Amino acid sequence: MIAPMKYRLLKWYVTFAVLLAPLIAFAAKEDEDTQKLEGRLEGYSTTVRLPNSSTALAYLLICFLGVIALATLFKNAKRTHLD
Repeated sequence: MIAPMKYRLLKWYVTFAVLLAPLIAFAAKEDEDTQKLEGRLEGYSTTVRLPNSSTALAYLLICFLGVIALATLFKNAKRTHLD
């Protein structure tokens, strides 16, 4: 069993770590101006950037697969394979 004093210290350490986590993550954030290193972009004499992409197709795919999954929920369980 943990002594009450050690339990209190442990609680303070965990609280301190949880409160400092966003600060540490913010400090480690890269600048938006820095370019991610990619093999496709190395070797050019000028600055080359990839075009900004959208996640719309991924969301459409998720919605489509969700509709298929929901459609299977409403199939009749007592149907025969002779339909």
